Amino acid sequence: MSNRERAAAGRKRGAGSGTAHDVCSLALLCTVALAPAGAQQAPLGGWPQHSRARPAPPVVTPGPYVQALPPKDAVVLFDGSTLDRFMMSDSSRATWRIADGALEVVPGTGTLMTREAFGDVQLHIEWMAPNPPRGRDQDRGNSGVFFGGGRYEVQVLDSYRNATYPDGQAAALYGQFPPLVNASRPPGEWQTYDITYRRPRFARGGALLSPATLTVVHNGVLVQDHRALVGPTTNGTRAPYERHEDRLPLMLQDHDHPVRFRNIWLRHLEPLADETVQYRMPQGDVFRALPTTPAITAAQAALGNDWGNTDKVIALGVAQSGARQFREAIATFTRGLQNLSATQRPKEAAMLLRWRGHRYLSVREFVRANADLTRALQLDGTNYGALFHLGVLRFREGRHADAAALFARAQPLAPDGGERAGSTDWLYMSLARAGRLDEANAMLARRIDQQPDARPAPPGYAYLSRLRLYRGEITPEQLITDNESDEVNLSTLAYGVGNWYFVQGDTANARRAWERAVSSGGWPGFGFNVAEAELKRLDGAMRAGAGSRGRRTADGRRQELQ
Repeated sequence: MSNRERAAAGRKRGAGSGTAHDVCSLALLCTVALAPAGAQQAPLGGWPQHSRARPAPPVVTPGPYVQALPPKDAVVLFDGSTLDRFMMSDSSRATWRIADGALEVVPGTGTLMTREAFGDVQLHIEWMAPNPPRGRDQDRGNSGVFFGGGRYEVQVLDSYRNATYPDGQAAALYGQFPPLVNASRPPGEWQTYDITYRRPRFARGGALLSPATLTVVHNGVLVQDHRALVGPTTNGTRAPYERHEDRLPLMLQDHDHPVRFRNIWLRHLEPLADETVQYRMPQGDVFRALPTTPAITAAQAALGNDWGNTDKVIALGVAQSGARQFREAIATFTRGLQNLSATQRPKEAAMLLRWRGHRYLSVREFVRANADLTRALQLDGTNYGALFHLGVLRFREGRHADAAALFARAQPLAPDGGERAGSTDWLYMSLARAGRLDEANAMLARRIDQQPDARPAPPGYAYLSRLRLYRGEITPEQLITDNESDEVNLSTLAYGVGNWYFVQGDTANARRAWERAVSSGGWPGFGFNVAEAELKRLDGAMRAGAGSRGRRTADGRRQELQ
């Protein structure tokens, strides 16, 4: 192994085991070398590092293996097919091997490292110690999972009926904290780690503000409960923290044992640079943009500096909106408007205002949304998007008759089957809430949303499903199925159910449905957006009612609200 490899991936020598086993980062080598001799045995929890007199964690039998599939927002590092997300710690091509869908250490090749850097993460990783087992103590199925560019290790070791020092066994935070229990499976069986890593925070001058913490679940058993590390997990010393980058690669250690890994995925637990805050609810919940997509990158390249090209500007803003980068889209549309003469190109200006107003609506800047959408209609009274989105805004404000007038104008201008269904849906709701239910039902009976269209709405489209509810073709229970996983769809459907109940006078069920809409996570959807306003109005009416209760009439009798 090269000197660079030894520095980047390191080696640790297990106390009394005679086995090389010391992993530390290049940044730590000088610290370790200069540490005073007394620091090498500094007690932690009352025990010197690697003390073999320390009581071993009790053994527990874990439950059966349960496959943990990556969730929708996970970064899959290894799915059994490719090492594209990894390289060796000297930045050369990954040379560990793939065998039977697993990633296997090739002894002597060195530590594996992710190409991408990470901060706070939730990591899932599965590993298997070699079978039959060979060696004992630290020289048996040894590896490690490292965070912070090799600084902070969760130990991997065959700890099934294999005695070693407690702070070096499987699921230990190496050299610092033994696991609460030994939940190891026998060698040759797959084991799981679910690790929550919170990176240390440093002041600009390098002072430690908060330590790194690790929570580890080993085979479904909590074994490290938000443990705060005293520093890097070095061997034979208590190295202090030194300031480092917030995001650094993850590493898997080559410790001369053919340990296998599989099903490696993680979730970011802190926002990335492009995950900007888009909307903050009054209750404090924060909603962010998603990372930049290839569609955004392609639209940016196509636009270049041609900000007078309305189509390209809109294409970029729409791509940004697809990743919930609404504030970035607003900036895009604003720059497009600055390069356009509304007098000379009124329809194009109206289109940019329509899109910007739509996105102001998404981030709950309603005054600006109203100004843009109103101005768009002044420039082009036939702009479908301006009519539709101003109608949503009026509905949100509780101005249902005004909303109905806007949706009635939008409906015949709908550019495709999906938009026709949407405008029909909102027109029905607006008329019903304006007290014109007979007119709403008569409009619904004409089935305008079912007209043939060269671009029909996709199967299962939420607005088509809501229209079926309004027509009595399905029940509220049938509208939202248990397998509905799309957040925006769920908020859209739940809002429709709430409105359906409200029109019938069932405020209690309406509230429950609207609360479901705002707990869906689908904050960009109009269902979530309008449900917020409905709940606020219900709460305001309840407070007004409570304030009115108990007032007495002129003859002294108590007046109650019904």
